[in-house]
Amino acid sequence: MSDLLNGKVAIVTGAARGIGQQYALGLNREGAKIVVADILDGSDTVAMLNEQNPDSAIAVPLDVVNMASTEAMAKQTVDAFGRLDILINNAAMFGKSSANKGAEMNSFMEISEPDWDQMMDINVKGVWNCTKAVYPYMKDQGYGKIINISSTSIALAPPDLLHYVVSKGGVTAMTRCLARELGPHGIRVNSLAPGFTHSQASIDLLEDSQNDTLAPMVVAMSCLGQEQTPQTLVGTAIYLSSELSDFVTGQIVCVDGGVNFTSF
Repeated sequence: MSDLLNGKVAIVTGAARGIGQQYALGLNREGAKIVVADILDGSDTVAMLNEQNPDSAIAVPLDVVNMASTEAMAKQTVDAFGRLDILINNAAMFGKSSANKGAEMNSFMEISEPDWDQMMDINVKGVWNCTKAVYPYMKDQGYGKIINISSTSIALAPPDLLHYVVSKGGVTAMTRCLARELGPHGIRVNSLAPGFTHSQASIDLLEDSQNDTLAPMVVAMSCLGQEQTPQTLVGTAIYLSSELSDFVTGQIVCVDGGVNFTSF
């Protein structure tokens, strides 16, 4: 463990499993105390974090579409650890879980209105709610880091995932607007844009959609010729959370092994 984030406190939403869990573990290895905020049970992640760094993590229940829930999350963080420095807005509707059925690959004509609304509520409104909840604490400190999770799908524009891609386009636009508004208060807002990542959520999506071409196509397009895993995203998340990136804000950082050459 190093001390790049020593003394910092981070909320990682959607950290009970998957990529969010890897963000939490990575920031914790650098010394950050972690709040695992999720609609799912975060106890397994907390156990892993506290084994890695004793007494460094708690779990709080979170429903990102409920403003009162996000406000409670922020308050519980400060009550537990005395401050709030970092928010990784990772919670999103993509993989299926006990809380939602996840994204489905369908023609835009076949996306139902409830599915569209749920995608926008979780992926866009959820980021807005969580940011509003942490803002007063970061403003009072005169410092904070907010990392929104976008997607390189907004550049690739894959078919049959319109609602998901549009939601991530909204996150990208929100990142830039928030960077302008929050910058005067010392709060940096950036977006990490992963490529198609080999996670359980992605595996489930492709299997349910009977799509066996997308994953190998993305690997073939990569400059590195490698499959992307959750661990490939952690270093950038640490950088954007740390003082190393204090003069970086409003940026969309593409992490996909060189599939896209774009500034979005």
